[in-house]
Order: sequence, then structure tokens, then C-alpha cells
Amino acid sequence: MKSIYILSFLLIFTVFSATAQAKQGSPKAAGDTTTVKYLNEIVVSALRINIPLREIPAAISVVSPRQLTSLTKTIAADDALRLVPGVRIDNGTGGSRVHVYMRGQGVLTESGFRGIGVFIDGISINSPGGFAPDLYDVDWETVKTVEVVKGLAASMYGASATGGIINITTKDGGDKPVNSSLFTSAGSNGFWKILGQVDGTSKNVNYRVSYSHMQGHGYRQHQAYMGDNFSEKLTWTPSSKLKITQLLTYTNYFNQNSEGINLGRYDTVGHTAANTDAVPYNEFHKTQRLTGATTIKYDFTQNQDILVKGFMRMTNYQETSNNGDDYKPTINPGVSAQYNLHFGKENLYNHLSLGVDYQSMTMNEHMFAVPDEDHINHNRVDSYWSQDIFDINNVLISQIIRQRSTGVFLIDKLDISKKLFAILNLRYDNVYNRLDSSTVSDNKTFSKPTFRLGLAYDLAKAANIYASYGTGFLVPTEDELYNNPVKYGGFNSLIKPSTSMGGEIGVRGEVGKSLYYDVTGFSINSKDEFYRYSVPGRGNNTAFFGNMGESKRWGVEAFVSYAPLDFLRFDVAYTYSHFQYTSPDSVSGHWIPQCPEHMLTAEASVKFLKHFTATLNAQYQSKWCIQVDDSIYNHFNENGKIRSSWVKGFTVINANLNYAWKLGNLKGDLGFFCKNMLDEQYFGFTEPNNGPDYNSFQPAPGREFFVSLRLRL
Repeated sequence: MKSIYILSFLLIFTVFSATAQAKQGSPKAAGDTTTVKYLNEIVVSALRINIPLREIPAAISVVSPRQLTSLTKTIAADDALRLVPGVRIDNGTGGSRVHVYMRGQGVLTESGFRGIGVFIDGISINSPGGFAPDLYDVDWETVKTVEVVKGLAASMYGASATGGIINITTKDGGDKPVNSSLFTSAGSNGFWKILGQVDGTSKNVNYRVSYSHMQGHGYRQHQAYMGDNFSEKLTWTPSSKLKITQLLTYTNYFNQNSEGINLGRYDTVGHTAANTDAVPYNEFHKTQRLTGATTIKYDFTQNQDILVKGFMRMTNYQETSNNGDDYKPTINPGVSAQYNLHFGKENLYNHLSLGVDYQSMTMNEHMFAVPDEDHINHNRVDSYWSQDIFDINNVLISQIIRQRSTGVFLIDKLDISKKLFAILNLRYDNVYNRLDSSTVSDNKTFSKPTFRLGLAYDLAKAANIYASYGTGFLVPTEDELYNNPVKYGGFNSLIKPSTSMGGEIGVRGEVGKSLYYDVTGFSINSKDEFYRYSVPGRGNNTAFFGNMGESKRWGVEAFVSYAPLDFLRFDVAYTYSHFQYTSPDSVSGHWIPQCPEHMLTAEASVKFLKHFTATLNAQYQSKWCIQVDDSIYNHFNENGKIRSSWVKGFTVINANLNYAWKLGNLKGDLGFFCKNMLDEQYFGFTEPNNGPDYNSFQPAPGREFFVSLRLRL
């Protein structure tokens, strides 16, 4: 029913705006049109070779610059990827810390997410075990495009990408030798951000350098965040055959952790309440990360080339809580090489790629104990940015975690005719893990081949049909391995990799010059599903992971973009997800946690008076469950009160008004943004818990207002 309200609201808005625009006359300036162009113009690089969209047998969403620069504070992925079906992003902080789920993968991780590969300018941010700790390295104001590949089509990236991949490409420098730009925004809950950038092109060198700082107090107690991003990108093209790109990023992100609360605290204190442990223990996360990378592409001949990538990443991570003060310095180097060969005749042309990926990681973890609550001064934390800690001499954890992963792959794209295209991916992965401490040494190795076969038939411009079938391989991450439920120390011997197989079929196309659509149906069967649970009496070790059994996931993802007039556009993204366990019997028929059955984002954008653009956006999610445990799947007892384990859905309405102008060589735009216009009270993130509370809820922000200014010279 809420979906009907959303669409009706957008329809009334756009009809009113279109009527007003028609009275004034439509703008005819060059570049002012919103004509839809997809199949014939978009070339996707996320599948490791550059392929026109119409030739790809996979569900792929491409986020345009237009979508990236509207309805966003430019600090988190939830706004940037709002129009991508099949992807759910939880933001329980209002800052940059998010949880990402894709076709049911990524759920229930203790922090960050797994099963989804993330690449920034071709460089992976995942650990060798497939864990993506965060997206702090991404300054969304510097992003040019995002390609999202969903499901097992991402199998060419191996054990870290069974759910899909997010391929982020940042902006290059401008055409002039020197360009400069400034972006600033500010708004509710003490938020502000400023970014400065210098870029340009001089002979055969293109460059971009940017730095940004942002911070906010948060809408809940003890939820302040602060971040710095430095990004440098330089591309040198000394000849027509050689292209070298050098990348350097530095991230410094701090966020207080107000944690989830139980429903009793939510009812009595309200949506701004922090967990009762958060303030006395000054719980926070702090991440400092430096990444350097180089990519080299060399064309031997017109039909042969090689692409080599190398990176080195150093991270200092600290997390303090009532469980302890945890330090995890990490070194993570990696390299990949890919050889590409193109040969054949016009009606049977072959694109063959052979490659190898390798990376390693060394984490030297130390966790110090903290005193119990009775020995902590509750008034000690009195600042948004306090980094006071309460370490005592007792060392809870002192260990070294080592990982390395090696993957070899083959990609064969065959152009059977001008309308029929086939892709075959073959890959073999080997992931090695080792733990060493003063009391125990342990190691585990996981390996498996995977494949995927797809066909795309370009029947007509209005009907591009595609289908694929493949397998996936998901290994436990470092956190899931070294949290041992059997004893302190050593690896978790009860967990093993999860495997999956499935397929998808879809159709996409352009109708005239104004309508683009993409509809995909998919089905995935998984074995040894990961799940999260707690062990009573384990104190500082609170989250453990195991294999649940089997599941069946099927659903439909749809995206429609319609621009009936040159000043009017509609975008709608809808996802239907039917994700349930099929074994063991104790959970058969239970829905996979954190996965709503329905998700809908609808957006309307209208240009008027030549310089103004108004955008109205509505986001709806249906209810979802939190728990796997059969005894508390539907309801639980919280201190004598019966509570539901289902989280009710929500509808959020957002609006943006933008004014674009030009004064000589200076270009600019001024934006006004209202987020959650109707002040909807809902939960931005939930996770299972055990004990007298069972479930944990993080309330989302209410109504917020922001203003932004971009200047380009």
C-alpha cells in the first residue's frame, strides 16, 4: 500500500512541475536534454574486459554522474547507490559507515561486509578472505561512475565476489592544464564538509589531486564522526601503446559507536539514545589507511595487450568497547596480471583473457582488557572527538593473522554474430589462513574451482535478452575464523566455505529515445550458509559464525528510466527478494535475516527556468526479520515483555532543489536538500543478539536539512 502512496506522490509532483514548465517553455540549451541513452553508448569494464552493455549476459547497473550529484551529502554509499535494484545499504550512523547486502550476501557480518567485491579504479579493497572492512576510501564527490554487477556473474573475481561487485571509477583531470574546484556542504546535526581539488592535462599527463574533510555530531548520543580523504590520480601516456596510472589515497576516519539498543530503551529514552555501554566505555572506531597503486596497460599489437596492477595498503585500525581495546595494524600487498587476445572473423570473433590475482595480508592484533563498568568514571567522556581509552595491563589477545589468496582465471567472450554473444568464465581459487600466538598455531586452506556461462542476444534495440548460469565460492573471513566458539585461541574448526549455484534471465532495452528498462529474474541455491550466533559465558568473544545448512534465493530486479520530455525524468528501481532457508528442518522456511521482501526507490526530476532542477525521491522497504534461531524467530521475551523479531518497514521521502549557473569561466551550482521530509521514525540497521535483549536496533535519523555549493574554474 505504501508503494502506491509513493508513486501517487511522485506523479502529482511531476505533473504539477511539467505543467509549470510547459507554460514557460522548455529549455533548449545544448547538454540540457535528459534523453535516455544506454545500450549503444555504455561500455562496461567491471567484467575485466571492456564490453558494450548490449553484449553482456549479466545484470549490471551503471550509476551515472547525474545520480551521483543529486540527493546526496557525498559522504556515503546509501545515497549514491539508491537507484540500484538488488542492493540494500544500511546506514545506522548518518556518516560513512555502512553495511552492504547484495542478493542476500553481506548480511550478518560483525563489521564491514563480505561476499561483495569492491574496486576503486580497478584496485580491490577486499582482504584475501573477501572481507571489505568499509568504504571510507571513497569520496563520492570525486567519483565519475559506478558499475554494479549482481550475482554469480562476478565469479571471475573469485571467493570474494559471490554476491556481486561494485566497480568505482573516479574522475580524471580536465582538458586544461590547470583546473580547480571547490565543494562545500553543511546541515543538520552539526554536519559540514569541504573539498578542494586541482586537476588538468599537460601534454601526455592527466592528473587530479583532491583533499576533503567532513564531520558531524550525529543524531544519537555518542555518534559523532570525522573523516579526512586525500586522493591523487595521475595517468601518463608516453605512447599510443603504453598507459600508466598511479594512484595514492589516504583515509583517516573516526566515529563514535553508539551501538544498537533494545526496544525497551528505545521506548523509554527515544531514538537518540545510545547503548548503555557506549558512553562510559567511550566506544569508537578509528581507521587510518594509506594505499598506493599502479596500473600498466601495454598494447603489443592491435589485437594483444597486457594489464598489470600492483598495490600496497597499510591500515591502522582501533576499536574500543566494553569488551576491550582492540588494535589491528595490517599490511596488505597485492598484484594481478591479465593477458588479452582478440582474434577471429567478423561473424565469429573471440576475446580471450588469461590472468592471475595474488594478494597477502598480515594483521598483528593486540586486545587489551578494560575495567568493568563499576570502575569507570561515567563523566570522563565529554567531547565529540574524545579518544580516551581505559586499557589495563591484562592482554586478552596477542596474535598474528596471515592470509594469502591466489586465483587464476580464464575469460572467453565469443561474438557469434552481430547479435549473439557468449561469455565463459573459469577460475580456481586458493585461500590460505594462518594464526600464530604464544599459546597456539593453526592454519586453514580453502580452494575450489568456479565457472559461469552466459549468452546475450540483441534481438532488437527494445529487447536485449540475456541469461547466465554459474557457481560461487565464499570463504570465511578472518573475523569468522579467529573467533573460535570451542575455546580461546585457534581457528574456528566448525566453519567451512559456503558454495552456491544459480542462474538469471533478463531483458533490457530502449524504447524510442525516452525509455530504458532492465528486468532480471534470478535463482540461487546455496549450501553451508553462514550464520551468526552467540555463546553464553564467553565474555569478550560475543559474535561467532557457523554454517546453517541450505537456502534458496530467488527474486526479481527491475529498473526503469523514462524521460518523456527534455526537462522531465522518472527513475524507478524495484527489488523482490524471496530468500529462505531450506535446511536444516529447524529453520526450513525461515527468511534469511536482514532481507526485506520488497524494496522500491522512485525518483522524479524536473528542470525549469533553465537553471533550476527539482528532484523528489521516495524509498520504501518492507519488513524484515532479524533472527535465525527458531525459538525466537517470530518473537522473544525482553524482560517480561513479548517483542516481535520482525522489523517493520518504512517509507522515506527526500527532496532536492538545485540552481546551476555560469559566470565567465566560473561554473557553479547551489543545492538545497531535505532528507526524510515526513520525519519517519525507523531503524537504519539491525543485528541479532543473545541474552535478555536478543535483538539490537540502531534508529535512523529523522528530518534533516542540508545546503551545498560547487564551484568549478
